[in-house]
Amino acid sequence: MKHLLKNALTDDINSREIYMKGIDHSYYYEGYTTFKTEAL
Repeated sequence: MKHLLKNALTDDINSREIYMKGIDHSYYYEGYTTFKTEAL
């Protein structure tokens, strides 16, 4: 399990693109698909 999680993590913690993708996925999980952060 630890190996799977390690491969899914990134060292690029200051990336705006990765941060925004996280927001998009969070909203998608909650059922919201009207907007994407790249359009804001």
